[in-house]
Amino acid sequence: MKAMTPEEEAANIVKGALGEYVLESKIPKPRRVYIHVKPEANKKAVSTLLQSFPCAIISTITGIDLGETIEINYHFWCGKAEVTIRTNVPKSKPKIETITDIIPGALLYEREVHDLLGVKFINHPNLARLLLPESWPENSYPLRKDWNPKHVGNLAYSLEKTITLGETRTEKNAGLLVNVIVGPQHPALHEPERFLFKLDGEIVVDVEPRLGYAHRGIEKGAERLMFFQDVHLIERVCGICNVAHTTCFCQAVETLGKIEVPPRAQYLRMIVHELNRIHSHLLLLGIVGLEIGFESLFQYLWRDREIVLDLTEKLTGNRVMAEYSTIGGVRRDLTPVLGDEIKRGLRKIKDRLSFYREIFQSDPTVELRTKGIGMLSEEKALKLCVVGPVARGSGVKSDVRKHDPYAAYEDAPFREVLYKDGDSWARLMVRLDEVGESIDIITWAVDNIPGGPFRTRVPRRMPKREALSRVEAPRGELIHFVRGNGTAYPERVKIRSPTLANIISFREMIRGCYVADIPAVLASLDPCFSCTDRMVFLDEKSGRKWVWTLNDLKARRRI
Repeated sequence: MKAMTPEEEAANIVKGALGEYVLESKIPKPRRVYIHVKPEANKKAVSTLLQSFPCAIISTITGIDLGETIEINYHFWCGKAEVTIRTNVPKSKPKIETITDIIPGALLYEREVHDLLGVKFINHPNLARLLLPESWPENSYPLRKDWNPKHVGNLAYSLEKTITLGETRTEKNAGLLVNVIVGPQHPALHEPERFLFKLDGEIVVDVEPRLGYAHRGIEKGAERLMFFQDVHLIERVCGICNVAHTTCFCQAVETLGKIEVPPRAQYLRMIVHELNRIHSHLLLLGIVGLEIGFESLFQYLWRDREIVLDLTEKLTGNRVMAEYSTIGGVRRDLTPVLGDEIKRGLRKIKDRLSFYREIFQSDPTVELRTKGIGMLSEEKALKLCVVGPVARGSGVKSDVRKHDPYAAYEDAPFREVLYKDGDSWARLMVRLDEVGESIDIITWAVDNIPGGPFRTRVPRRMPKREALSRVEAPRGELIHFVRGNGTAYPERVKIRSPTLANIISFREMIRGCYVADIPAVLASLDPCFSCTDRMVFLDEKSGRKWVWTLNDLKARRRI
């Protein structure tokens, strides 16, 4: 008797538990399952999946306007397959039960769908705006097909409207709780974000993050460009992770069109993908050195980062925005001479990794500022559905390259880096060790790259089909869900970046830490946010307000 595949197992479990409430199930390709259920059975379907696969995490939620209804897709990684639970709600009254009580990691994803499509998740603990400003008009949902930007008008945006101050109270044997607003603007930040910290003296009691300050409407814009034009748009979602985004999007479109990518192009994608990972990790490790007062470490790491940027420029023509992957392959080939140069440059970095490893493992400054700080247990990491180095720093196996291989990763020999400490130090060590693994992957790929073309011709029109693509970006699992409608334009492009998956865990990590720990703990998430130029303190009881400058904060940080 033929053994059941993981995809068939997942589908049969849900169908067996829900019976006639399952409307359709399909397995379009290996490691992809779609199960369509009635809306009243949605929560039971999710619960059944989580009970059957205890290590399952929610990747994201995709909402799609279908005209009369709104389709809601819950994407779960169940260890060996990505299972999508799908249901539809009427557009006139889009309501459905929340799943945050059974999987807390869905908290921000439900808020995103509510914000952009108007779906109300019943019993959600905090169904507030996530991406749009507080002054955005009610009943104006930008991802609906009938949305007209002219109806928005001029937004009288005020930052004060977005600030929700918690209660200030005095507890037994505790000081007065005050609210500390960090962000969203600072000249050193690449992207803005605001945090509302609740402090008991120097101890962080809680934090509320507020996203949306850099929301650019890329998903909406992608619907109005042709697939080949979207490649350029998608690359600009993130400057550092640009290779991951284009690779992920191109893979989704290639699945839509059943396009066979040449093997040589798959190897070339893997090479530039790993160069991008080394660049990102060295950049982040250097920033951490700067945040903890170890400025010479910052200079050393960014010196070695220059080697990677130079090699990336020689391979792709650009130092940062690679513009390398395209639908059907890549834009440039690799010559033997350049291959040897890449290996020589990476060998220099690998020779220095032992020096960096010794610093992170034995230097008293690094130990004091990162070890035992910003704890996230394995159990919490699974519940909050974190990804990438954040998950692997808590002992959770989550590397997409290993468990859902793409490009040429199924052939490449490498080790999934895991640490079980669960603190800021472990998350940094994951990245440091991954630099070594990435160097080995590139070296192997250059030595074993097959011959043949590096690109194939593709049609502009894509069939009426859908595809979900996953890659392991430097910050973790990156999701692109693309649906075609038979034209040269996508019906829907959904992007879930790793930062949205990981930022929810910052609340768990920072509780009980000191104010001075905030920059290092936040940097260990690698969300491209760190400190800010000032903090505003408010004592609600007396009404007194005062400001700390960056120098004031540095004077009070732990040495």
